[in-house]
Order: sequence, then C-alpha cells, then structure tokens
Amino acid sequence: MYGLNPRPLMGRDTVLSSVLESLTRPAGHGAAVAAETGLGKTAFAAAVAQKLQEKMPVHWVYSSPALQSVPYGALASLLPDLAPGQTGSPLAVMRALIGKLSETAGGLPAGQGAEPLIIVDDAHDIDGPSLDLLAQLLEARHIRLLVLTRSFQDISGVLPHTWDGQLSRHRLLPLDERQVLSLCQQELQGQISAAAAVELARLTGGNPMYLLAVVDEAVRGGFLVQRQGIWVATNGALPVGGRVGDLVKTQIRGLDHEDRAAMEVICLAEPLPLTAGFRLGLHESVDRLTDSLLVKVSADARLGQVLRPMHPLYGDVVRGMVPAVRSARLLQQLQHALDGVEVGEEGVLRRISWALALGADIPEQQLLFAAETANNRSDPRLALRAAAAVGQGKLRIPAQVQEARALLLLGEAGPAAAALEGTLEQAPDLHTVKQAMLVHIRFAMTATGETDWAGPLALAWTRVIDRLSKDEPLEAVERARCGAQLLGILRMVREGDYVHAELELAQMLRRARESADRDAILCAEALTAEVLMATGRAQTALEHSTVAMQMLQDGSAESQLMGTFVLHRHLDVLGWLGEWEQLQETVGSVDSPVQPALLYSGGVVDFALGISRLRSNAPDDAARHFSAAAEAAALHDPQGILPLALALGSFAAGSLGQRDLAGRMLAEAGRTAPRGPEQFRLLVEGILAGGRYLWDSDEASMKALRESAEQAQERSFTAVEFTLRHLYLRLGGFDDAGRLLKVTEGFEGPQAAVLNRVARAVVDQDCAALAALVADPDPEMDELLAKQCLAEALRLARRSNNKDVLNRIERLTGRRGSGNRGSLPGLTRRERDIAALVADGHRNAEIAGMLNLSVRTVEGHIYRTYEKLGISRREELKEIFPQLDQPSGLQNRIVGAE
Repeated sequence: MYGLNPRPLMGRDTVLSSVLESLTRPAGHGAAVAAETGLGKTAFAAAVAQKLQEKMPVHWVYSSPALQSVPYGALASLLPDLAPGQTGSPLAVMRALIGKLSETAGGLPAGQGAEPLIIVDDAHDIDGPSLDLLAQLLEARHIRLLVLTRSFQDISGVLPHTWDGQLSRHRLLPLDERQVLSLCQQELQGQISAAAAVELARLTGGNPMYLLAVVDEAVRGGFLVQRQGIWVATNGALPVGGRVGDLVKTQIRGLDHEDRAAMEVICLAEPLPLTAGFRLGLHESVDRLTDSLLVKVSADARLGQVLRPMHPLYGDVVRGMVPAVRSARLLQQLQHALDGVEVGEEGVLRRISWALALGADIPEQQLLFAAETANNRSDPRLALRAAAAVGQGKLRIPAQVQEARALLLLGEAGPAAAALEGTLEQAPDLHTVKQAMLVHIRFAMTATGETDWAGPLALAWTRVIDRLSKDEPLEAVERARCGAQLLGILRMVREGDYVHAELELAQMLRRARESADRDAILCAEALTAEVLMATGRAQTALEHSTVAMQMLQDGSAESQLMGTFVLHRHLDVLGWLGEWEQLQETVGSVDSPVQPALLYSGGVVDFALGISRLRSNAPDDAARHFSAAAEAAALHDPQGILPLALALGSFAAGSLGQRDLAGRMLAEAGRTAPRGPEQFRLLVEGILAGGRYLWDSDEASMKALRESAEQAQERSFTAVEFTLRHLYLRLGGFDDAGRLLKVTEGFEGPQAAVLNRVARAVVDQDCAALAALVADPDPEMDELLAKQCLAEALRLARRSNNKDVLNRIERLTGRRGSGNRGSLPGLTRRERDIAALVADGHRNAEIAGMLNLSVRTVEGHIYRTYEKLGISRREELKEIFPQLDQPSGLQNRIVGAE
C-alpha cells in the first residue's frame, strides 16, 4: 500500500553537509536556510538536529503569525520560569533564557563545544524582540543558530550576521525531474512512468509538499493507475481538489483583500502581461505577492515580462475558488486593461476558457480558433469544450474535426472516428481538409490491419482539392496539392522505396523553400531524416530532424499539426546516435517545448529512455523503462510503439535472467496484433526472436532472428538489418560476421564503428584483436557483446594454442583455472546448465530426459558449447567446468523453471 513508507530527505545531501559544517564551528556561528513553503525546511532542520543531538543540546523555536505581535512569544517554551512581571524586561528575559540553556548544556563552560543549537522555524513570522535576543546571544557566543525562513530579505534587518560570515546562507531548491521521479516512487512504493512524473514536476514546480498531495489525489481520482506494478498516467484530468486545494488555500488565506484580488486576476488571466497588471493598479500587490513566493515575473519571448502564479497548481486551485459573479466582473476589468496589449495564444485561450466557464457569448470564429489552438497546444479538454460550443452553422464541420482531434489525443478512438465521419467530404475549405486528413493519417498509422493506406488517402485528398479549388486562392490550392504529394512520398518511405523517396523529397524541399511553404518544409525535413536514418546515415539525418524541431518550436499554429510526427523521428535519430543528454532534455524536462504533447504520447518518454539505458549498458533500467512504456501504450498508443516496447523489454529482461518479466512480455507480445510497415514488423519479429532465445535457449529462435535479418537485407532495410545482425552477434551468432562487416562500412553512428571492429576481428580470426576490444571497451561495447567477444577469442586462441591471448583472457575473466561456472564466457543459461550436467557425468539421453528436451537439442547445445570454449571432448569440458557438488539441486531448479 502506498503512502505508509518513511520519507527520507530527497536531493538535500550537499546542502545538509554544508549546514552541518557551519553549525559545528565554534559557538557564535550558524546557518540560515531559505526556501518557499513546502520545500521541506522543517524536515531538513530535523535531519540536522538528528545529526547533532549527541554533540550539543538542540532547542526548537516555533514562529507563527498569531504570536508575531507578542514580545518574546516565540521563546515562550524556553522561558517557563519567567515571572509575569518580567516579560517586559529584555534583561530579565535574557537572563532566564541563558539560565535555561545552561541547564541543558550540562553546566559546561563556553568554548567546550556544548553551546546549544537554537533552530528557529519560520523566522519570517517571528516577533522582533525574540529574533533580536537570539541575535545578541549569537554575538556573545552563547549559542549556535539555525534560521529557517522564506527569504533572506525577511531576516536581514535583524540578523546582519547573514552578511558578515557568522551565518552561512543556504537555499533549498525545488526537486528536479529525477528527484521528483524518485520521491514519487518512494511514495507509491512502485515504479511510475517517466511522463507522469514529469507532468507532476511541472504542475507542482518540484515542491515536495504539493507533490505528495497531488500524488495522493492522482491515485484517488484515477489519473494514476497501477498496471503490472507500474503506475501510469491515464488520459483523465489530474484532480487538484481535496488536500491539494486545502494546502493552496492555506497559503493565500492570510492575504488582505487587495492582494487576494490581485492573485485572482493573475491566476484567471495567466499569463498576465506586466503592462496590463500595471494598468489594473496591481503594482504594490505584485511586489508583496512575489515576496511571498505566490507569484513570479517571468520573461516571454513574444510578450516581454508576464505575471504567473508561482506554480501551475496555484492557478488551477485559485481559478476554481473565484465565485462566478466576481469572476465575471474581473473578466470585464481585464478586457478593458488588455485593450491593445498583446497576450499571445495562451492568453487568448485562457480568456476564452474563462468566458466558457461563465457561460458568456463567444463568437463562433473565436471558439473554432480556440479549439484548434488548444489541440495544437495539447489541451484536448479545452478543445472539446470550445468545439462543442460551436453551433450547427457553417463552422460545424470544422468544429467536428477539432473534436475528432481532441478525442484521438485522449485515446477515445471510437468517438473520434464517429466525429470524423463525413468531414472530409463536407469540408468547406482546404484548411479544414488538411486538418481532417491529418486525423485520418494518425488513425491509419496506428491501425493493426491494412498497411497500404497512404495511397488511397492521397487520392482522396486530391479529389477534395479538385472539388474546392475553384473557391480557393491559387497559392492555397498549390500548397494543398503539395500536402497530398507528401503523403505519396510517405507511402514510398513506408514501403521501403528509399531511393525514390529521397529524390522526391529533395525536389519537394527545393520547391517548398522557393515558395516559403513552411508546413511542406517541416514535413519534408522530418521525412528526409527518416529516410537517411533508415539507410544508415543517422548523423546526416540529425541535421534535418533538428531543423524540423526548430521550425516546430518557432513556427505557425498549423505547424503544430505535425508535432508528434516530427518529434518521433527526432527521438529516433537521437537514439541511433547516442545523444543521451539531448534526448533527456527533450523528453524528461518540464522545460521541454514538447512536454505537453508527451503527456498524451502513450509511453514514448519511457520508450526513448529505455533505448538510452539499453545502449548505455544499463539493461536493468532499460527493462523497467520498456515495461512502463508497454503499460502506458496498452492504455493509449498513438505512435504504435507497443510491439517494439514489448520486444525490447523482453530482450533486456532476458539478458538479465529476469525470466518472469521476460516471459510475461513475450506472452503479451504474442497477443498483440502486428502494426506498422513491413520494416517495423520485421524489426519487432527479429527482436522478439532474440528475446525468446534468451528466455528458452531454443535454437529455432536464433534461426528466426537470422531469417528476419536476411529478409531485411533482401528488402534493403539497412537500419533494420544492422540492428538484427547486431543482435544476432550479441547472442553469439558469429557466422554472419562477414555480412555485418559489409553493413557497417559507411554506416553512420557510434555503434557502427565498434561493430565494424568486432566483425573485422571475427572475419580475420584475430583472437588478439577480440581480446583487446574487451580489455579496453568502447562505451558502445555492451556487456553481452563483450562476453560473446571473449568467448570467441577464447575459442580461437585455444584452437591456435595462442598462449599469450589465453593468459590475457584469464586475466580478463579473473578465473585463472578456478572453474567458476558464472565466469564461463558467452554461454547461455541453457548451455551452462547442460554443461554442468555433462561435467557431472550424465549422458545426452539422461540430460534430455531431465530437462524435457530432445536428444538432438541437447547435442546441439553441447556442440555450440564446444565451439565457444574451443574444445572437442567431454573430458576437456570437465577440466574447465569441475563437477558440481549438488547436481540434483541443479536438476530440480532447471526442471522447476521450465
């Protein structure tokens, strides 16, 4: 059950170490720690107290607004013996406090390290006399001081020591995305999808107090659901009521009427241009709200300085608190203040959403604009609200298209198809046609049935263009035809006709640049990147995918239609090239420009991170990410990644010996309908074959993997062939090294260089080169491949009796004749088990009966073991692999695992 586990400090080790260093200096020193509410100042101070409580007495002083007007009110707990008449005497209070502190110090004189530590919580709310007295005791070296405050400015007037070195200053920063992920997993006691964690980080600003409250509400409200032990985000709305609302309301409860009204306006209008705020007379309130860390002033590339609530969470809660009558009045005031002020797309959407909530009349053209823009910005719920408000007039069909887009984004394929039906034929203009066509394409790209859809859709698009061409400007018609032509090129790409597709794309890019058709350029650049990557030119592909991503971020609203199409190809290129830092920034950061779209991506984030971990020799992390990607995609899979996530996950788990996870993912893959073009299906089939081989050591699986690679070769699917032959090599298939050598020549990317060296050494039968590759491994030399290289080097060295290489291999493995079973290089689980039984003296027929295998299968495993170890007789195997002490225990384990 989640929520019952203790919560250690997260991401505070460096600050904790620095504060402890300051507090263990001689008396008269201390530290001040500043952080906004909810970042864990009190928990941090408790950790400090726990570290120091055996070295010095520790006292807590609690401040509050209620005691702020009471002299020495914060020190009341340390002044139990003070007579009522003495509370007004600073000298009497000081003597009483020193006496109390001396008692707890055990009577040790000053200077012997027993001076107490005073921890002042919420020092920004402390009464002036208490803080002044503590400052005097600090100056006199009677105490050490740890001050917790909202900001250093709140205490700088009374504690000038913060500036002269007596008090070191420290800030507790919000948790970053990785720390949020870790805290969520601690709280939920299970894995959480990366996309969900990033969204929680964005909403809460990395504030632990709000984060834990939101996690609780997300589980209660169904935004987070657990599948196979993994918490994934659904497409439901993230609730911000309950405890979350109470926490936010507590923060704004103490605001006066003027500041509260300013807070409401800023949240309702977010983002509010600073100039509009000044027009509304919010100058002083903005200063106070920013000092209270409730509001922030941020820079916008187009709008200049804008006002926003400190966290998106504040805005969501406050907007729901404002009564309708008051909200309507504020909207009127804001509209007057915004006259002539640029507010940007986000500001327009906020005002329309605000007006929709009030039931105000909104022109239908504005509603349609809001629906389309909200879809472009990955806000499908607002898009649905705006589209539903459009009447039954001439804008109804365009509104239906936006409804279909929004529903598809939410994973509601059935309702989306119903909304889309007939819109292409009834579309009143080419803009609506384009929107409808792209929704049709998204449907088709994730379908599990017919793969030849691009041609019929391109033909349908052309027919609609012909129907509407007489009523549209010539330039619009030409651009529409360009879109239909691009769909035809997409068909070539999906069919693997890369040569003709590349020629067509080059011509398309030239024409699109001449006519400044940004949408055509964007799509052509992304497709060019896909073609180049598929043909082994990933480094060149990166140039094109980067251009497309930059256009996506800086381009028109219509360009956003292609957002996920461009993003998916860019992530593929980054994965091929091992650009892990850039990939992490793209999918794992709240600041990523594509972060809103990733929330509805159905596992793309974890899938991309799984690729990076698998290639970074971290198969355990990779298996977890692929599992999360598969569970998220099982709920909603707009990019069609589920089959590949299951295949890669089974391979990663199998390489670790995680049989339960590998078996479950293989079984699920068997129940998953194939999808995508032929090259994608071949890739999935080949990787699944590799995963099955790791799971059951069945030679038929290796044969299936090799056949998939050969089919990719026949169809000129270069990147697919490269991947599958790489996989085959990692599983010990060195018989195709000659073909891999040819494939890797001229293939761009860091993997190709390493595999080319391995293939060259195998083809040349160079055991010394193979051993050298393992001795000084490249980052792309994963552990599985290294083991296989070591096994092949051993086989070749034994065959040629190369003692130098044999000695080097012994040093590399650390065996030196120990016969440790776990160090046998390159053997699969099944081969090791059979080798153990052979070493124990069992005949082939006996082994077959014990393991429920055929005698022929057992003989095949023994033959491959001999090949890998460079031996030819059972006696040699016994020398390498001494008899096990408990063969029956091995037998029971093997039989039980089947």
